[in-house]
Amino acid sequence: MSHSNLKYISTRLVISKSKSAFQEAAKKAMKANGYVIIALEGWIVKKFADGRIEKIEELENPSQNNLLILD
Repeated sequence: MSHSNLKYISTRLVISKSKSAFQEAAKKAMKANGYVIIALEGWIVKKFADGRIEKIEELENPSQNNLLILD
């Protein structure tokens, strides 16, 4: 297997595991707090366990393909 293939597989694994971890953390936060703060349709919103959405602040340059880098 080439170096680029290993790098691709490693990157995909990190993305997959990160996504799973964030989803699990969001579920725990929802259960503990009754809401989570998310970006939705160009807004930062508070999403409640009962499905209600409260707009907090409009995003200036919303994009659906932003890259999140965690250090």
